[in-house]
Amino acid sequence: MKILFTAAEIARMRLPGLPTTKSSILSRAAREGWRYEEQYGIGGIRRVFEIPDRYLVAAHGAMAGRMVSQNTGRYLVRHDDAGKDAAALDAGMLAEAAQILEKWDLDEGVGLSADVKGRLIALCYKMLADGAVSGDLSALLAAVTRVVRDGSNV
Repeated sequence: MKILFTAAEIARMRLPGLPTTKSSILSRAAREGWRYEEQYGIGGIRRVFEIPDRYLVAAHGAMAGRMVSQNTGRYLVRHDDAGKDAAALDAGMLAEAAQILEKWDLDEGVGLSADVKGRLIALCYKMLADGAVSGDLSALLAAVTRVVRDGSNV
């Protein structure tokens, strides 16, 4: 299952190759025939879109370049990763990372911004690529939540 986003959320992500306004995202989605679902809620019907893989691949390459300068320990994306063929991105693994983070964000009521969510999804993706399993990531996020909220030990 892919994660779906509103046009406004996609615009806030500032993905390479995509516009940064809601109306421009809606135009691009219509022109390129993006897959979407309609959600019913307060205020009427809204469309939520699946971001085409080509934009996620471009974002992966750009994010790798930005993360090179960050000291994130074992999961640092190194220069050699940034130069690899972007087609090596595993879309299923990326979707899994996004699902784990989305579930945690909703369950815990964290309310992450699109920018922070994107960076954390990239980190979760990297951890999955390094051999972590979904349960490990979920347990890690739950432990972080406990420590931050209660100051309890892991």
